[in-house]
Amino acid sequence: MVSIPILYKKHHLDKDYTSIGLFRALNQCFEIKKVFYPGSHVHITPSLIFPEVVYADSFRNTYKFFEDPQTIKFIRKHKEYTEEPIIRFYQQDYNKPFPDLGKEFDLLISQYAGFVGQAAKPYLKTGGLLVCNNSHGDASMAAIDPDYELFGVYKRVNDQKFNITTKGLEGYLIPKSGIQPTKEHLLKSQRGIAYIKSPSGYIFRKC
Repeated sequence: MVSIPILYKKHHLDKDYTSIGLFRALNQCFEIKKVFYPGSHVHITPSLIFPEVVYADSFRNTYKFFEDPQTIKFIRKHKEYTEEPIIRFYQQDYNKPFPDLGKEFDLLISQYAGFVGQAAKPYLKTGGLLVCNNSHGDASMAAIDPDYELFGVYKRVNDQKFNITTKGLEGYLIPKSGIQPTKEHLLKSQRGIAYIKSPSGYIFRKC
């Protein structure tokens, strides 16, 4: 019997927040092969859906979680694809360069970890997707970045079900204040601004 990795259970399964429904929905809607997840901590759910995922996090000793054979066994048992999983982990601040990585990823994941969409943008393919929320301002930053265009939004119904839409996007990213923030404001506040319509998260495409 393959047991659940303790940290994954504590931080995600026990909180009913694995977001597996989000990654399933992304996989169904878009062609995604290679994924980059900076600021991931121990959130290994993407590896249950996507065969190749690169993780990065600076939290102390996170590398031990990814080196634990139990983590790999869990992924192999619960993955929803036939290929052997490819998993790489970098124990480092995602704001620092990744010399081993190129402009190779179809999906960049940003979840509660700051301005991932800015720091890791060089590794995202042209036409690649940034999936992010606005908790720490990454969606607000992408909204004013000419290198990104809004491509979709998603709504969390529950952990198993997320709905993605790519229609009616003109109604999103409209500030309640009527004023778009500056990059300097967002960097200082470290949080997203309030919009008239606020989905659970956003999908941007790199231009």
